Amino acid sequence: MKRLSALQKKIPEIVKIALINLVFLAIFIELGAAALYWSKYKQLFYTRNENQTNEAIAQLGLPLSQTATDETVLERLHPFFGYVLKPNLPLNLEFSTRVFTVNNLGFPADYDYPFIRQNPNQVIIGVFGGSVASNFSMYEIENQVLAKTLKEKIPELANKEIIILPFALGGYKQPQQLLILNYILSLGQEFDFVINIDGFNEVALSNLNYQENIALSMPSVQHLLPLRDVASNNLGVDELSAIAKIIENREQLQEKQETLQQSKLASTYLFRMVSTQAAAKNYQENLMEFEKIRGQKQQNPAQDFILRIENAREAVDVDTAFSRMAELWGNSSRLMKESLEKQNSLYFHFIQPNQYYPTGRSFSEEERKLAIIDNHPYELGVQKGYPMLFQTLEQLKTENIPVFNATQIFDNVNDIVYIDSCCHYNKAGNQVFATYIADSIVGFINQNADVKKRWE
Repeated sequence: MKRLSALQKKIPEIVKIALINLVFLAIFIELGAAALYWSKYKQLFYTRNENQTNEAIAQLGLPLSQTATDETVLERLHPFFGYVLKPNLPLNLEFSTRVFTVNNLGFPADYDYPFIRQNPNQVIIGVFGGSVASNFSMYEIENQVLAKTLKEKIPELANKEIIILPFALGGYKQPQQLLILNYILSLGQEFDFVINIDGFNEVALSNLNYQENIALSMPSVQHLLPLRDVASNNLGVDELSAIAKIIENREQLQEKQETLQQSKLASTYLFRMVSTQAAAKNYQENLMEFEKIRGQKQQNPAQDFILRIENAREAVDVDTAFSRMAELWGNSSRLMKESLEKQNSLYFHFIQPNQYYPTGRSFSEEERKLAIIDNHPYELGVQKGYPMLFQTLEQLKTENIPVFNATQIFDNVNDIVYIDSCCHYNKAGNQVFATYIADSIVGFINQNADVKKRWE
């Protein structure tokens, strides 16, 4: 009894010591988490703002459609463009602090199209291409890298209002840019100049078309076939199951990102970030699994689809296929320039950098885990296709087409610039890319005195 009585007397003291230890443990965990946050972002966690949390989320590499509102199918089939985004859809881009809204023609933009010049002081710039071009547009609208460079280095533009009109979407490849340009010109759209950013989709996604015996000139089978199958009610059980997992993953990611924003303590932020990273990885794996299932699906040639997709006219070897991809790319660029010249507009063409085309860039272990997957479905297309594009690029230059090879712009950048295993850049990467584009355009304009006269 004496022992029991003594133990009962000690219990409050034991509990007190345990509580004190737990408090100290919580403090140490919190301090450790705050130190980790500081080491990564060079910012005190407790003074961070929403923008910095958005940048942290951006490092997870979520593509544009993943951070959209709760939608199952974000794209809509378009009779001329192949597909567009659902009009009025709000989009939270991975590197942005604002919400962009999809306009009347299905592009994330601040204006409906055609945009009519409101006064002579406006300089209208159209941006065409795939997701990298779309991201460039959004980054430029928010940060005005090109606009500031134009105003600072070209006196004739110092007091002009720069208007950016995006006509780019994920997966677009030539001749989609060409067709969209001519369509919007037919509606009366004016441009001072157009920026076309492409190259990657033309070889990486066209190679997928080649593998599935779909004409290289058709839109990306990766984007178009799922829409065709939905429209034709042709989804199998495995595909429906995979889509259900992807939708569930996206909803989980949305929830986790919201809770991440609400974190008040560095420790809870750290735990939630780890959980969000795991969910993002799971999402990417399920996306690749869906592509694998769809790639193994046997199409019935006699099946009557509601959407007509042209098959390849003849069987060719892989080298011939890549040569034709480059030829199609070059012809489309020529025709874009010709269409714009008739409107007295300038044309600038850029080949985007990609991690699967080897340059002088050294990848850190951290970036390599984010950016490179061995035997990725896009790897062969880039490695065989980019050299073909470069040969065509040299021919385009002899025809006085302003085309720029941007594939080496990250070679001397030590920071991480890629955010996924496809092709997309984080905020630092977009800044470098936007700066290169701005400097290239300014350099061309300053070397051509006649060009400046249009803005006098």
